[in-house]
Amino acid sequence: MIGGGRPAGAGVSGQAERAIAAALALALGAAAHGAEDGAVARLRTAEISRPADEAEEAVLGRPLALALDGGGSALFVADAQDCAVKVFSRDGRFLRAFGRKGGGPGELSFPSGLAVAAGRVVVADKFNSRIQVFDRDGRLAGAFPVAFLPDKVLALAADAILVTGNPTGKRKGEPLLHVFDAAGRLRWEGLEARSSGDRIYDAFLNMILALPAGGSDFFVIFRSGERTIFRFAATGASAGEIAVDERHASRPLDLPFKGGKRRLPGFCWAAAFDRGFLYLSAPAPVDGRDLGPGREISVVDGSGRLRAVIALGRAVHRFVVDGDRIFAIDDEGELRIFEVVR
Repeated sequence: MIGGGRPAGAGVSGQAERAIAAALALALGAAAHGAEDGAVARLRTAEISRPADEAEEAVLGRPLALALDGGGSALFVADAQDCAVKVFSRDGRFLRAFGRKGGGPGELSFPSGLAVAAGRVVVADKFNSRIQVFDRDGRLAGAFPVAFLPDKVLALAADAILVTGNPTGKRKGEPLLHVFDAAGRLRWEGLEARSSGDRIYDAFLNMILALPAGGSDFFVIFRSGERTIFRFAATGASAGEIAVDERHASRPLDLPFKGGKRRLPGFCWAAAFDRGFLYLSAPAPVDGRDLGPGREISVVDGSGRLRAVIALGRAVHRFVVDGDRIFAIDDEGELRIFEVVR
């Protein structure tokens, strides 16, 4: 448990429940109606061919984060290798790029996360230990330093930015979550890193995903060892928890650590949130010795119930969802666009 608060999905009226089912049907097609009686819809996708582009900037080197703008018309990708943000149209056509390697204003060093909201592009400039804010065209609009290596970012509201950080293992109680205002003043930090005494094992245990939850709230998902999704307000207050349906596949893996093998229960490789539903991809085994990205996405409602499973044509490392379209980075670092077949 992480604090108290109203459980997510608790107190949902029948009207709201019907609205959720209608939203799922709209987003995923008629097959999702089976989810109303507890059945799990099995949905397939078709990949959308992207326009050919020979521009060198269009090639992704090491894409670590992607986000759609508010209208879903443009996709922004943080490319850590090229130290740039690359922008694509909804059909995957390359539009532009901004940023270059360096430590000066507007320059980037291993951008690892980004968020797009209200005309702003917020970037976690990891190795420069700072957050930079650009307008949609790549003009620098602001920046502030942070006292850790930032990993992912979310724009929670006009004046609130969530920044996640990976624990160093040098001390107990390191916070994983940090909320700043637009000027870089720390408002709140919390969610202490878990500690087992093995720094390598703890690094796996403390891998998290952060997703917008509507309004200024956000979700936190532990990628392994936990089947509960936690919801927070921008103030850091707990806003509830979601226990995920056991039918969402998880993959335990025994890995060698100090003192012998330890079991790592892999729960979620990547995730997205859209129109009231959580999209979770379970990790898949790789040669029986490791876990990697999978080819299926579970669609989970606000009560944690599994409503549908979407099959993809390729394994994907990360993705965002907009209605029946899924924008993803595959296991070779290529941008893929899938559409749910109705």
